[in-house]
Amino acid sequence: MTFETRIKDRSLYPLLEAFAALFGRVERTLFRDHYVRGEPLADCKRRYLPAFGITARMFNGVASVLGGKVKAAHEARKRHARRLKAEIRSLEESLACLKERLEQAEGPGSRWRLRFQIHHKKRRLAQLESRLALVEQDLNRVVPRMCFGSSRLFYRQFHLEENGYRTHGEWLRDWRRARSSQFLCLGSKDETGGNQTCTLLPDGTLRLRLPDVLAESLGKKWVLVPGIRFRYGQEAVDRALARGQALTYRFLRRERKGKPAWYVQITLEQEDAPVVTSRLLGALGVDLNPGLVAASQVDRHGNPVSWRHIPVLTRGRRQEQVTASLAEAAADLVAWARAQGVPVVVEKLDFEKKKAHLGEMGVRYARMLSGFAYAKFHALLLSRAAREGVEVMRINPALTSVIGQVKFGPGYGLSPHAAAAVAIARRGLRFGERLRSRSALLLPARNRGRHVWSDWSRLSRGLRAGSARGRRPSEGNWGRGLPLSQAAPTARPWLQGPPGDGLSPVPGRDPPAQTVGRAVRPASQQCAAIHTHC
Repeated sequence: MTFETRIKDRSLYPLLEAFAALFGRVERTLFRDHYVRGEPLADCKRRYLPAFGITARMFNGVASVLGGKVKAAHEARKRHARRLKAEIRSLEESLACLKERLEQAEGPGSRWRLRFQIHHKKRRLAQLESRLALVEQDLNRVVPRMCFGSSRLFYRQFHLEENGYRTHGEWLRDWRRARSSQFLCLGSKDETGGNQTCTLLPDGTLRLRLPDVLAESLGKKWVLVPGIRFRYGQEAVDRALARGQALTYRFLRRERKGKPAWYVQITLEQEDAPVVTSRLLGALGVDLNPGLVAASQVDRHGNPVSWRHIPVLTRGRRQEQVTASLAEAAADLVAWARAQGVPVVVEKLDFEKKKAHLGEMGVRYARMLSGFAYAKFHALLLSRAAREGVEVMRINPALTSVIGQVKFGPGYGLSPHAAAAVAIARRGLRFGERLRSRSALLLPARNRGRHVWSDWSRLSRGLRAGSARGRRPSEGNWGRGLPLSQAAPTARPWLQGPPGDGLSPVPGRDPPAQTVGRAVRPASQQCAAIHTHC
């Protein structure tokens, strides 16, 4: 858990600038000696302490930050390689389909359009293969490739006027500032105050240990930073200090209202609150969709109790605004689950493969999927639930939308997203998902050992095919009565049920029921009542 506040005493900024510049020089030198030349880390530490005038804890902080950067860069390249391979596979499948259509095409216009698409997709395929070769070359390098100060800023020196620089000296000033914009003070629970380099005192004063080279020039070993109080998380920081936890401090510079400002971040280990929810009371299913979060609560028997939609706007908004909306939605869901004493059930989703196929999708679907921030929402939900003592269960997302649409949407009057949330909650509680049969006959022996999802999968394909033909979902075989597209019989109109419900009795099947207030009256009683009235 990390909290941040701004250092208001601007007279300390030059000292922090000098500290960050020294930290940056040590970091770049360590990268050269340890990662490029292969010198052992212990030998580097032994040489650096007297050479740069730093303590062992300061060196450990530099090594920790540098190791994290190298590992993050390697993981980013691996993820980029997986993404490129998925895009190449998708493009090759699309090319094969276009070539098959070209062989069957009739007319010069359609053939010209298909050849045009094939040409540009081949160009795109060549570009992706070239990028993949470069990424794999970086992954196979013995020496990792790093750019301290960002490669984007580095390339701006070749286009000074386009990037707002009059001289190369102006760019060099920004380049040096970018390479010395932060430093880390690594903490340990064995040290006083959780950190021997930087300690937060009870009166809100931060005591910072200076490197020897700076201490000699200033004539003092410690510097005091007054007025350090965290607007959010001060209570958690006080508890961590009382328990003697390890506290890690990071000082970083940002632009604020056109001027540089220094901030301090404190990172501490979060102790999860004791779980106050129980699966014996039910569950709260959460279905995240672009634009909204649907949540449905079920009781211990798996019956829906309540549901709601929480709007979360993502399109056309900044990243900070999207994060704030997702955090508010996560806070509402956790508060609801804690008040009801039930756990939260979410799906284990991975959109990396789907996002790799954006180029082969429609514009509307691609725009929707690219703004889908499931990973961020899941991280916010887990963090909030851990602080509030709410259990979070993750389930397989297979066919939850279809199950909700068929089993719970029509019967309970739920929206498709709320019905999917009901299916998610029930799966978290391990309730059955058997597809209701329209026949009293048993399944053949060869089919009895199949998983229940095989039936739902066949039904899902049928629903998608019906949707592609323009048929409404309520006209499928899974609904009660005859399809809405069929004309109602004219004889004995009193058997048709309530006006406008679209339901009609079927020979050999009980007529549909009618809801009267809070009671459900069978249709047979309705018919008897109508006979008596007539």
